[in-house]
Amino acid sequence: MTDTPSYENQSKTLEETLKDTKEEKGNAKTLEDMIKKVELKIVKTKAKYKDYATAIEVTYENVNKVDRKSIPLLKDLIEAMESIPIDIELKTYILYNITTYINEKIIFGESYRRERNIENLRIGMKFLKNEKGLRKMNELYSRVLAGKILLRNFREYLEEIRDRAPDLDQETQIKYARQKVAYDYLGTIIKGLLRDPTKYEPLYKQFIETDDLGEFVKHLPKYIKS
Repeated sequence: MTDTPSYENQSKTLEETLKDTKEEKGNAKTLEDMIKKVELKIVKTKAKYKDYATAIEVTYENVNKVDRKSIPLLKDLIEAMESIPIDIELKTYILYNITTYINEKIIFGESYRRERNIENLRIGMKFLKNEKGLRKMNELYSRVLAGKILLRNFREYLEEIRDRAPDLDQETQIKYARQKVAYDYLGTIIKGLLRDPTKYEPLYKQFIETDDLGEFVKHLPKYIKS
């Protein structure tokens, strides 16, 4: 004779089934969220590479326009950045600063300083292609974004991002605020090497040699505005 499951056992089985169903739905929801995150990351990554490719093209066009002798230096810089692991947004930022310098100081700058500014461009790019310097820039950039360096005036940066993009979630706002700080720190060095390489060479060497980036950024000179 076959045993008939008791009401208690049937009830327990039903509860377990419902629990399993909920877990499956929960897992499906989690998996769906993960897929969406991955898809969004792919889109963002593609956009970053597109921005980087555009930066290379625009920088080359500008260098070619003002000083063909600087093209090999630009090539060396790009090859140096490609030969070591550097955040793609940082690479784009470095090229952006070169383009900005050319536009502001050479194309639309004072004509009597044109040759001097072109010479500064050459010297600056020679410094910027330094592998140790690029690695140190990436280290600073990465550590700032990871929140591993105490940032001065960070609240002001965060408020600025919140005012400009109030709909972003807090995590993204913090990320963008940290990135803005990192760009300001690195901009002091990059812009300085392009505009006045003789003056900023000692600071650049100190930056490369420092073992305490947190302490180093405390004593950076006032940010150079674009």
